[in-house]
Amino acid sequence: MFVVDRPAIMNFDVPEHLKNRITVSDRLPSQYQSHRVPGTTVHYTEGPFGAYFKQEFMCNDFVIGWLNFDIKEHVFLNPITETPLLALYTGIAGDIPCELQGSAEKLMLPEKKFAFYYVPPMAFNRAEFAPAHYTSVYISFSNSFMQYFSNKHEAYKPLVEKQLRGEQEGEQKNLIPTGHDEKEILKAMRSYDKSPAMMEPTMQGHVMLLTAHYFNLLLNRHQVPKMLLNACDYIQENLGEDLNTAGIARKVGSHSLALNKLFKDTYGKNVRQYLTYKRLEEAEYRLRTTSELVWEIAAFTNLTDASHLVRLIRAKHGVTPEEYRERNKLHQAG
Repeated sequence: MFVVDRPAIMNFDVPEHLKNRITVSDRLPSQYQSHRVPGTTVHYTEGPFGAYFKQEFMCNDFVIGWLNFDIKEHVFLNPITETPLLALYTGIAGDIPCELQGSAEKLMLPEKKFAFYYVPPMAFNRAEFAPAHYTSVYISFSNSFMQYFSNKHEAYKPLVEKQLRGEQEGEQKNLIPTGHDEKEILKAMRSYDKSPAMMEPTMQGHVMLLTAHYFNLLLNRHQVPKMLLNACDYIQENLGEDLNTAGIARKVGSHSLALNKLFKDTYGKNVRQYLTYKRLEEAEYRLRTTSELVWEIAAFTNLTDASHLVRLIRAKHGVTPEEYRERNKLHQAG
C-alpha cells in the first residue's frame, strides 16, 4: 500500500526511438508565450513530432498541470506517474485517444468535458496524437484531500481506495460536459498573476470550487432521465451544428413528440426552445469573455444571423449586444 500522502505528478515519455532526438528545457519558447500560466514551473519538450509542454503549480494537497501539445507529426506519447494518480482532468481543445493499463477498453480524453481518472503507478499507458494543438489541465489530489471528498460522495470511495492501494487498473469515471461556470473557474486559475504569497490559498479556493462543481453536476445528472441527459449533452456539444428536434430524437433513440414532452415537463421548454436558450447562453458567454464581433458569435452559435442575436439579447436584457458586453466589463472591473 502507498502511504506517502502527496499528490502524484503526471509526466509524458516519448517512444524509445525518439529519445535521442528530443530537447528539453525549463523555458517556454517565444512562440508559446501566449500559453504562459503565471506562477508555474515549465517543462518543455521538443522533437521531430512537434512539441509539448507542462506548466505546474504544486502544493501539499494538489498539483495543477496545464498541458499543451503542439503536434506536427502523428505520435504516441506515454503518460506515466511514479505514484498512484487520482486526478480531475479537463479537456479544453482536442480529443485524445488513450489507453490506460488495466482499463478494459480504449478511452477518449475529450475536449469540453471533465472527469476523474485513476492512473496506475509506473504502468504502460499510451496517448495518441494526430497533428493539431491540444490543450487540457489536470488536477492531481493527495490521498487526504480525496478522502475528504469521498466521505461526502460515496461513489468515489472505490477510486480513492485504488489510489491508496496503488492498484494496476486504470479507470475513467463519469464524463461531464464543462459549462460556463467551470470555464470561468479555469480561466481565473490560469490568469492569476497577483501576490505570490496568496497564490496557494487562491488556487486552493478555485480547486475546491471546481471539484465541488463537478460533484454537484454529477448529483444533478443522477436526477435527470438518461434519455434527456443524452439529448442535453448532444445539444451542448453541437451548438454550432444544424440541429433539429427530429435529428436529436433519432440520436438518443426517441421520437420527436416524446422528446418534446420530456423537455417540456422537465425544463418548461420544448426541444427547439431549449436549443435557442442554450445558444443564447453560449452567445452571452462569448460576449462577456471575448472580443468577437456580434456576427461572428451568431455564426459560431448557429443563430440565424446577427439581427436574430440582437433581438434575443434585447428581449432578455433590454440592451444591444454591445451594451451588454460593455455593462459586463464594468461589472467585472468593479
